[in-house]
Amino acid sequence: MHACGIESVVLRPSTFAVNTLWWADEIRTGDIVHGSHGDLPMSLIHEADIAAVAARTLTENAHAGATYTLTGPEVLTQAEQVRIIGEVLERPLRWAELTRDQARQRLLDDDTFPDSFVDVLLDGYTEMLAVPRPEITSTVADITGRPARSLAEWVSDHLAAFR
Repeated sequence: MHACGIESVVLRPSTFAVNTLWWADEIRTGDIVHGSHGDLPMSLIHEADIAAVAARTLTENAHAGATYTLTGPEVLTQAEQVRIIGEVLERPLRWAELTRDQARQRLLDDDTFPDSFVDVLLDGYTEMLAVPRPEITSTVADITGRPARSLAEWVSDHLAAFR
C-alpha cells in the first residue's frame, strides 16, 4: 500500500478511439481519408470505458495490485474504421491507401504533427502488421458490468468533431 492508502492498479488500454480525430479535417471537407496501412487491425477503446474501469478499480478493494488489458469490443482495420465513421455520419466515406513515402511526406507537411514522430508512427504501423491481430478482452464488461462501447458509439458521442 502506498502512503496515500491506495494500492496500485495498472490499466493497459488498447488504441484510443479518439485517435480517429486525426481524420476529422479530411472528413469534414470530403469523403476520402488518405493514409497508409489501411489494413492495420486495431481494437479501439472509448475513453469513457477506460474511466469507468479506473473508477471501479480504484474504489473496490478486489483490484489491488492487478494489471488489466482493456480493449474495445471489435478489431477493425483503419479502412473499416473510416467506413464506420461514415455510416454513423450517414455519408459514404472511403479509405485511400498511400505509399509509405506519400504518407511520410503528408505527415511532414502537417504543421500539427510532430516531425520527430512521423517515422516512429509509420515504423510502428509496419511492426503492428507483422504480429498477430489484437485479441479482444472482456475486461471492461467484467469490471463495469456493461460491454465495451463500439467505435460507432464513440463516433455518435463525438459527432460534432466530424461535422
